[in-house]
Amino acid sequence: MKQSNLREYFRPKTLDEALSILNSYEGEIKIIAGGTDMLADDHKEIEALLDIDQLGLNYIEKADGYIRIGSATTYTEILNSDEIYENFRAIWDSASVVADKSIRNIATIGGNLGSAVPSGDAIPPLYALDATLVIKTTTEEKKVKPEDFFTGPRKNILKKGEILKEIQIPYSDGAFGSDFEKIARNSVDLATANIAVFVKIDEDKKISDARIALGAVAPTVVRADKLEKAVIGTKAEEEKLEEIVKAVEDVISPISDVRSSADYRYKVSRVIAKRAIMKAYDRAIGK
Repeated sequence: MKQSNLREYFRPKTLDEALSILNSYEGEIKIIAGGTDMLADDHKEIEALLDIDQLGLNYIEKADGYIRIGSATTYTEILNSDEIYENFRAIWDSASVVADKSIRNIATIGGNLGSAVPSGDAIPPLYALDATLVIKTTTEEKKVKPEDFFTGPRKNILKKGEILKEIQIPYSDGAFGSDFEKIARNSVDLATANIAVFVKIDEDKKISDARIALGAVAPTVVRADKLEKAVIGTKAEEEKLEEIVKAVEDVISPISDVRSSADYRYKVSRVIAKRAIMKAYDRAIGK
């Protein structure tokens, strides 16, 4: 990593102070919490770092029918949350496969979202669990859905003077389950393909609602709308899913890169879709 232009480091104590710095700084400034993204890429255009680890944004709170996860919450903190494990399993699953323990201790969920990497493991669960992202400015708090937040590879809607404050995920009633699956070359590598699935079941143990989101197979995470509709009314029977999961091919547009070929991504997307749907269903019925 080259840091030839990096010459200032800010560590504000309050959110208002952080927003003031962001608004007034005239050069290129990057928000960090764990800072692991700085280790992975060349950021030679960055002139200043704004460290938000003192702003109290590392929290997991239950309020008004939502779980609220502060943007500076680390993956280890997520893994230590029984509330997330029991009610938002796809988020917990995704945290469990991020790199290794040393990285999970410092890497934050907000950092993963801010980098907007299409293979980011924290992103598909937010689509599948119907999350809302809260953006703080000096004058207001804005709420946006993940599909409106991410605009392309490494691109999001955050503007100068804005900070991603928290993630809000609604609690679900009835019988439900969720799962996250990932294919990668090794345990610490970025995903070749990943997926998050949420399902609800009715009194007959048939799927009554489904949300399915895939990552690393398109410029941004994509919802598999046709597949979602196809699984409704089923009991996630393996033989039926074998044919149904082919519907993921209608929404993905994978590329070939150093981690995988496009053809391989097509194949594994079907595999992890079937696996994730079955696991989410099993959790919904209490298996």
